Amino acid sequence: MKNIVLAAINKSRASVSVFILLSLWGVYALGSLPKATEPDVQFPGVGVSVVYEGVSPQDSERLLAKPLETALRTIEGVEEVSATATTGYVFLRILFDQDWDMDKGLYDVRVKVDEVRPLLPADTREPNVLEFSTSDEPILTVGLLSDSVSERVLRKLAESLQDEIETIPEVLEADLQGVPEEMLEALVRKSDLESYGISMSELYQAISNANRVIPAGSQDTGKGRFQVNVPSVFDSLEDINNLPIKVSGNSVVTLTDVAEIRRTFKDRSGYSRINGMPAVSIDIKKRSGTNVIDTNKKVKALIAEEQKRFPPGIDVIYSRDNADWALDMISETEGNVLTAVVIVMIVVLAALGFRTSMLVGMAIPFSYLFALMIMSILGKEFNFMVMFGMLISMGMTIDGSIVVTEYADRKMAEGLERVQAYTSAVSRMFWPVVTSTVTTLIAFTPLMFWGGMGSFIRDMPTTVFFVLTGSLLYALFFAPVLGALFGGLAKGRGSQRQIDQLRKLESDEPTSLKGFTGFYARRTSNYLKHPIQIIFLIIFSICLIIFKIWPDHGKGTVYFPDVAPQYSNISISARGNFSVDEALALTLDVEKEVLQVEDIETSYTRTGSGRSRFGYGGSSPDRIASITTDYYDKDERTSGRDGYAILNEVREVTKDHSGILVQVESERHGPPIGRAIDINVLGENPRTLMAATQKITRFIETEVDGLLDVENNLPKRGLEWKLDIDKTKAAQLSASLNDVGAAVQMITGGIKVGEYRPLDADRELDIRVRFPKSERNIDQLEKLTVKTNKGLVAVSSFLESKAVPETTTIQRMDGKRVYNISAEKEKGVIVSEKMRQIKEWMSTADLGPGISISYGGFEKYNAEATNYLVNAFLLTLFLMMIMMVAQFNSFYQAIVILSAIVLSFGGVFLSLLIFNRPISTMQTGIAFIALTGIIVNNNIVLVDTFNVLKRNNPESNIKDIALRTAVLRLRPVFLTSFTTIAGLLPIALGYSVDLLDRTLKAGSFISSYWEQMAGALAVGLAVGTVLTLVVTPCALVVPEALNNSFTKVKVFLNKIERKIFSKESPQA
Repeated sequence: MKNIVLAAINKSRASVSVFILLSLWGVYALGSLPKATEPDVQFPGVGVSVVYEGVSPQDSERLLAKPLETALRTIEGVEEVSATATTGYVFLRILFDQDWDMDKGLYDVRVKVDEVRPLLPADTREPNVLEFSTSDEPILTVGLLSDSVSERVLRKLAESLQDEIETIPEVLEADLQGVPEEMLEALVRKSDLESYGISMSELYQAISNANRVIPAGSQDTGKGRFQVNVPSVFDSLEDINNLPIKVSGNSVVTLTDVAEIRRTFKDRSGYSRINGMPAVSIDIKKRSGTNVIDTNKKVKALIAEEQKRFPPGIDVIYSRDNADWALDMISETEGNVLTAVVIVMIVVLAALGFRTSMLVGMAIPFSYLFALMIMSILGKEFNFMVMFGMLISMGMTIDGSIVVTEYADRKMAEGLERVQAYTSAVSRMFWPVVTSTVTTLIAFTPLMFWGGMGSFIRDMPTTVFFVLTGSLLYALFFAPVLGALFGGLAKGRGSQRQIDQLRKLESDEPTSLKGFTGFYARRTSNYLKHPIQIIFLIIFSICLIIFKIWPDHGKGTVYFPDVAPQYSNISISARGNFSVDEALALTLDVEKEVLQVEDIETSYTRTGSGRSRFGYGGSSPDRIASITTDYYDKDERTSGRDGYAILNEVREVTKDHSGILVQVESERHGPPIGRAIDINVLGENPRTLMAATQKITRFIETEVDGLLDVENNLPKRGLEWKLDIDKTKAAQLSASLNDVGAAVQMITGGIKVGEYRPLDADRELDIRVRFPKSERNIDQLEKLTVKTNKGLVAVSSFLESKAVPETTTIQRMDGKRVYNISAEKEKGVIVSEKMRQIKEWMSTADLGPGISISYGGFEKYNAEATNYLVNAFLLTLFLMMIMMVAQFNSFYQAIVILSAIVLSFGGVFLSLLIFNRPISTMQTGIAFIALTGIIVNNNIVLVDTFNVLKRNNPESNIKDIALRTAVLRLRPVFLTSFTTIAGLLPIALGYSVDLLDRTLKAGSFISSYWEQMAGALAVGLAVGTVLTLVVTPCALVVPEALNNSFTKVKVFLNKIERKIFSKESPQA
């Protein structure tokens, strides 16, 4: 290594050129990396949809869901199989492990579906298999509003926008909301049908048969090849009007003879409103792996261009648009990182002098830029995790450079030239720096492979890994090159003083030194006289904090810290069979009150179920509407309130509504683990399952305090009409069941008989045949007739209708029926305590035979995270042990270093007690791992220095060597720890200090987001530093102290033995 550094110094221009090139590449990467706030956590999956028209949910479950889910659960890599069975339809979700090869997963699902296909009913449509992601929430809603333009025009504009938006590569789907689709309607006159003797099925067959593509093929005449075309689809409205339905002799009955054909809209399934006004809206979803901010920018730029061609009087309003806020938060985080860098540089400058501090300080920007360069190559994004990874690695980036430059300064104080001093420093400190950096990388490596919700923070350890790699390159290569060119001790009077100080550290009695170093040396000298007692006292204190004070006074466990929301979602549920207009009327009452809250910028109301490409959703079956509210940015709020206060006001103004249930949920930051309480109740017996679900729900509602919006997805059943056909009577009359079904459809939604594309339309319109609106109700069932062998016969003669409780959907999970119970928590409530209370009750409650419980939300993901972090920590300690035994060839010294790491965790619990915060499984857990990597650095170099001094001074007392080691490593250890603490301290205390915008904010989003981890690291590192500078030197002299103690005991026993024998000799 010495020769490599020497060669690099001799080729200094080339070395500096490489340094500048890498730095410029990093600067370019900073500008080109896509920006985001939080990483996008997605669980890949495959959806299987199967249609079997007309069957009940129970039959869908029995005939479709069960055989499919049994086969799909055997596929390798599958995490969960769930199914939703509804009338005539089943949708199965197959979720895979997050890092699973989805090409293989998709192929395996298709193979299994093909194997099961022969077991499904013959009339079942071909199953549709498609890939999806759990991240299916819209990232932006675009609303078109107007007082002067008709709804039809707004729809056409929205459809045009929808087509253009879906051409953007990052957009997965642009879903139109708020207006029904257009269609071509044939309103059939029942009296005319009966007079011409035309049955419903004859009408259906005549229209559908006349609107088919007929492939006529081609002909080869030997002199050419010609295509043969048979025009067979509707080209114009006239084709439909003149369509022959029935021929009787020379007379032809056309469609216009029995029906009125017109262009109209389908029956509404819901309404869309923005800021209290009717709107046509487009919900935009992004593709997996794309960036929210960049996608929103492209969508808004496209709409701004299209808006220039809109008619006057149309307003465009965006909802769920957090792109500008996200950019502000990213800028604020960047400002906090810059603040930390400045603080670190001030500390280093004060401790090392200008030249050395500049040489050491350059490690920070170079390491950051190097990391950004690698991340750009790997296609990463620049988000919160990346920036905080930079923040926690700040002290570590300068550790290696401090070690090398500090040793070089000592050698220059001894009289060596700069080149010889830095080559000597690299040769001497190469393995300690490499070992300490590699052990730190080992600590962070398991976090880089954390699956599931752990992927939310993967970018943080990845950033630390790249930053430390850059810092290692700088410390061992570029720092010596730059030091040989520009380094040196201070000039003038300061130079001699610095030289004297460095020489005194090497030669003078440590306890005679002045200042803080002398104070530390004298205190440590006293500690080294009683090392076992000191170690016992510190271990006892830490154990007292961890095992007594924290359990008695700690605040429990959360998964991720609470952060004030920027928006909220209001769900409105109601029991019963409500029409679309009745649901709208109920929703308007709630919307009116929500709009009175002054700090709400936009509200987006949507009634009805809407449509989803993947056929599933997380809403309750009784949900009739939702309202999404966006808050003004905190700086723009006239009231100055935070998101919690706005959320509480929204809850307050919407709580008193009879007949409906209004639930207000806040925006969630951090990993998307769902609601705070999430319990799945599984079983096969529907009655027992329903009773158990109701029992658990009642307990949570009445006995568990601090929870909001407790709900389950038990159906609050409405009514449905069940039509029982007497098949014997129908057979005697030769009545076709197809005719009966078609007749019933005519009084409900009608029969889709084909599609037609008008010249002025971009899409095909459904052709739907049905009775006029006045005749489309269940009362008309008595007047329906079908064609039989005895002529037209009333359907009621062999069909009985009755109202029965409605079963809309059946949910299944892991091969059983399932109901879900969920709840949100109030601000400040600790979920772990509530879950403990619920689980204790359920362990003794009689829930009935065959009932099993599984947990989602906090309970599931907290257990997974805890298990992974514990295993990662144990693996880290094992790998570190191997590294350190290889480095020092001593099990004892390796155990000393690992003990210092474990004991430093007492500082994390101390921080939680000081700041009165709960443990955050995600953030505090990562702080434990990060602390491991930081503490090990200082201890490795300290132990290595001890070994070198011991080897070079074999005659010296071990206590003197340990004291000299502690004094020599005081400044580097203090600088590494203090710089990291100083950089984290503002956020740890709840302050955001942004030098870019020159602002100081208390309790801001950024500080609230990171204060858990920052506080744990700052206090934990402070305790760890004390352990490094006090406990480790004491531990290094413990073997000699024990040996001396044993020697003294042995001498004492020998004296007693001699006295005893000397007394016995005269008697003898």
